[in-house]
Amino acid sequence: MEDKKIVLASSLGQGSKICKTENVIYEINDSINLTIEEGVNAYILDRTNNKDVIINVNEGAVVNYFILNSENSKRTFNVCGELKATEINLGKTNELINAKLLKENANFNMKLLSFSNNVDSKFSFYASHESPKTFSNIENVGVALNGGTLLFDVTGKIFKGMNASKAAQLSRGVIMDDESNITANPILLIDEFDCFANHGAAIGKINDEDLFYLMSRGLTKNEAFTLMLQGMIKPYIDSIPLDSLKETINSEVLNLIEG
Repeated sequence: MEDKKIVLASSLGQGSKICKTENVIYEINDSINLTIEEGVNAYILDRTNNKDVIINVNEGAVVNYFILNSENSKRTFNVCGELKATEINLGKTNELINAKLLKENANFNMKLLSFSNNVDSKFSFYASHESPKTFSNIENVGVALNGGTLLFDVTGKIFKGMNASKAAQLSRGVIMDDESNITANPILLIDEFDCFANHGAAIGKINDEDLFYLMSRGLTKNEAFTLMLQGMIKPYIDSIPLDSLKETINSEVLNLIEG
């Protein structure tokens, strides 16, 4: 995907609409209200700090949305089509994402990878099913080390009458030392019988027996940690739409783990 060029979303001018599929990645670095028109397949890179971002996904549109090392931004996704979001965060932040599923067959898929290294970070996600046959999936993966803390607040709301909708949540976390902490608060607010909703969480330390086994094979402790975390981390790194960014983020992740 290296052949895609980066275009500033601000260059779209007043109205801020993406009206056709192009071989570009639109970069957002400021507050914006951006609409992706019907039938368009768009790639968006969000690197905002302390901004308010509104993304409107019309019916038939597919948006691949990447958030890299953003800090303290608030996002509203008005989804009538499909929005596939991936976030990688390696620093301190307090993020909010509010996804509203507004038309039948609207789909919101959110995947977060966060490292908290001696900082406190919070991520709040809200998926609101406001039409029948809508679908949301929110998956969080967190790593806390050197006294870092992570908080995942995830809420899924299916209103009465929004039948055949599905809301899924999953949070996973690896705590690297006794001073670090990860908390997941999954909330499902369901007012409709004909729907499917589930949540899960798996948070804890790396298994000592697995760690000692790898170290007995000649790996250092950091090398063993890195190897065991790769299975969780690699899909997120691989999803980054530019090879140059992929290499940079991968190096930053490895530096965090290896200290």
